[in-house]
Amino acid sequence: MTSNSNESVNGALWAGVLAVIKELPQETPGTSRTAGEFTKDGATTHVTSVYTVSQPDGGSKAYAITVTVSEGREDHDDYWGPGGFRDRDDPTRRVVIDGEHYLIGDGTGPSRGFGGRRFDVEFFDGRTVATRDLWHQGVIPPKWRDRYPDNARFVKPEQAAEVTA
Repeated sequence: MTSNSNESVNGALWAGVLAVIKELPQETPGTSRTAGEFTKDGATTHVTSVYTVSQPDGGSKAYAITVTVSEGREDHDDYWGPGGFRDRDDPTRRVVIDGEHYLIGDGTGPSRGFGGRRFDVEFFDGRTVATRDLWHQGVIPPKWRDRYPDNARFVKPEQAAEVTA
């Protein structure tokens, strides 16, 4: 995590502590809180603070507040992985350029990908296709790039075949 990212996470954690404090009962005007203690353990960051509320009998209620953020990685296995949603695609219509996945639509239905803008594609196997129905599925996570390697490039219109969809 970068320094700016750490500051952002710490700021969000402290905002969480303050949000909790705002909702706690304040029976009397005497309150205090400790400065937050931030700790980091791998991808998990915690902030702990104690909020005290004075009581009419001279004692205090103390609330120990801990807010935690755990950072993880999501590679969307159910979308890109084996048996995932992208396995339903017709491989002849799959376009992967610079690690981004596109699918050439069939030209039917009420809408077209990218609003019907023309795209000219040259596949590495020699095919050229011009389409007005190209759909973008997103950037392929690094984990799945071997499964979906680049297979084409965009070309100028005069280099492509007639519009197919």
